[in-house]
Amino acid sequence: MNQTPSPRAASSLFRREGVERSDFSRSEDLRATLQSRLCVISFIFAAANGGFALFFLWSPVLQARNADAPLAFGSLLFYLLLASVWTVIGVVLRVTRPRGLGWLRAYEAAIFTLSIGLNIATNEQDLSSLFGVYELAPIDITMGRAGLWVLTVVAYGTLIPNTARRTAVAMVILVVASLIPVASGVADGTIPGPLGPLVVVLTLLVVGSAALITWFGTSRYETVARREAAARELGQYVLGARLGAGGMGEVYHAEHRLLRRSVAVKLITPAQAGSPDAIARFEREAQATAGLTHPNTVQLFDYGRSDDGTFYCVMEYLPGDTLEALVDRDGPMPAGRAVHVLTQLCGALAEAHAKGLVHRDIKPSNVMMTERGGVQDVAKLLDFGLVAGDRALAGDGRLTAVGMFVGTPEFMSPEQCAGGELDVGPASDLYALGALAYYLLAGRSPFHGRSATQMLAAHLYETPKSLRDQAEVPLALAAVIERCLAKSPDDRFADAAAVAVALHASMRTA
Repeated sequence: MNQTPSPRAASSLFRREGVERSDFSRSEDLRATLQSRLCVISFIFAAANGGFALFFLWSPVLQARNADAPLAFGSLLFYLLLASVWTVIGVVLRVTRPRGLGWLRAYEAAIFTLSIGLNIATNEQDLSSLFGVYELAPIDITMGRAGLWVLTVVAYGTLIPNTARRTAVAMVILVVASLIPVASGVADGTIPGPLGPLVVVLTLLVVGSAALITWFGTSRYETVARREAAARELGQYVLGARLGAGGMGEVYHAEHRLLRRSVAVKLITPAQAGSPDAIARFEREAQATAGLTHPNTVQLFDYGRSDDGTFYCVMEYLPGDTLEALVDRDGPMPAGRAVHVLTQLCGALAEAHAKGLVHRDIKPSNVMMTERGGVQDVAKLLDFGLVAGDRALAGDGRLTAVGMFVGTPEFMSPEQCAGGELDVGPASDLYALGALAYYLLAGRSPFHGRSATQMLAAHLYETPKSLRDQAEVPLALAAVIERCLAKSPDDRFADAAAVAVALHASMRTA
């Protein structure tokens, strides 16, 4: 039985694999996130250069030097050109579909290098227009020229998802690069020699402070991410996005840490299950369920308890839609497709019943339609063996767990509704299968629109409206479903295999 690793072990894993692998769901989204952030940075740089162009043109210092007006106009064109370049890059990133992570990282490096080169060129352009006037306002001019570097530091450090180490390297490169125009200005005399130390120190202070603060923020974020990654480790599995939640727990998309296989992990805490004894029963049921191998039964790969007592089941991940979602979206199913789905479920039930397992909660949301091995419309029956016990009524027509639960009133057999747990057997699943068939063909359950209590009474004493009055269904198929919905278990089919034979025969005579 697997145990949750210690936070130290999880933290070690984080250090080995980095932020990008600490949570595989975020790794899946990293490409789109990185591309969108690069796009945002491009537009920020475009707007900044456009703003610098206007500021440069209206600068009081340059307005006072009328002789240099052509040079100021040339600087304006230079900034507008830079704004255009960044705009084009941003548009390309915006309209292009997400690329591979390696390609985006290379693109990030190219943009990072380009931004440094353009910043150096921009500073050189500024210096060419400031010859002979730098000493008039050295602090103001240095602060203004450092602004573009600070913008680059903050934009890159906060928007691009990186580890603290990668961010530190980038910050050092940016700080060193910001000194290149200063050295060039001192060398050609644009910056008077006596002012050189002041300009260097001020540039380091402004750009270095921004770089240090940005790196610190990234480092703190990484620390939080490590803790989160440790908390999301469950045995050999890394939890990702939540797929759903109910009274009994939550289901998460997850990945096996070594095999990189996508799975679904169901978490059930003692508080949700009702008692530690209930968790022990879940474990026994899981052991029995693990022996089911029918292709239309969800596969159970693993189970265990975490250090805090949470019981978890690891099942195959099934991308697709539930029958409930399909019918809600597309309406009632054609008879042929419904029979195809139902016969698959009959196969899953036949194996389970032969091994002494009763599902007890067959309903549209517990059947997933997916694709397997290139085969479409594969039905998978979920949650085998994990439902039984006490119940409580909810006002929306469902049973919600106080300890454990036995079913959903819309699809429960009369013997379940009567509370005779000892009377619940394979025939109860066949009744629920008939109610599910009614739902698929009519687009509604047999007693839809009633409260939970009314549904329980209806299953016990009422005959549903004729299915042929609700939908165009072959007479033989309607007869099969009506027999499944018989009040007495003895009046239903002998077993699930017999239902499958009858379903096939009903379509041959249609």
